[in-house]
Amino acid sequence: MQLPVLQGPPGYEQLPPLPPAHPDVDVRRRRARAVPPSVRSTARTVAEALFSPDGSPPDAARLEFIESDFGDFYARSNGTARLVLRLSLFALMWVAPWFVFRPLPLSSLSLPQRARALERLEASPLGPAALAVKAMLCILWFEHPTTQAETNTAASCLRSRA
Repeated sequence: MQLPVLQGPPGYEQLPPLPPAHPDVDVRRRRARAVPPSVRSTARTVAEALFSPDGSPPDAARLEFIESDFGDFYARSNGTARLVLRLSLFALMWVAPWFVFRPLPLSSLSLPQRARALERLEASPLGPAALAVKAMLCILWFEHPTTQAETNTAASCLRSRA
């Protein structure tokens, strides 16, 4: 008896076929929208605090890379994703400082205070507010060539090497 060759996960044959992809589904073809300067600067401020474990700021080139890529991702985001990122950035910029008793924007705090504010926000019931931005920034951080060299990883996910 010969077993069938599966072309997907078990039970896939009972799933209805997907409709043809809309051209807007491929984010690389999506029209980029304008990114408010506050989005880019807040992403950079948060990244600087996230990736400075020793209290000194990370390399400026890496921060530029993250700021640029985050801006590109945000520019191509639609609907709910764009709203969630914007609300998450707002919470990180204006709510997180209250966790270190500073009613100021996050950007006006020192680097150690920013890191402490973010840690305390994440440990609070409001922690999920930081998840979207933190996840995106971490993905972008580990895509940087210098980080890949430091962690001995390669940009080969789901691609064969040339």
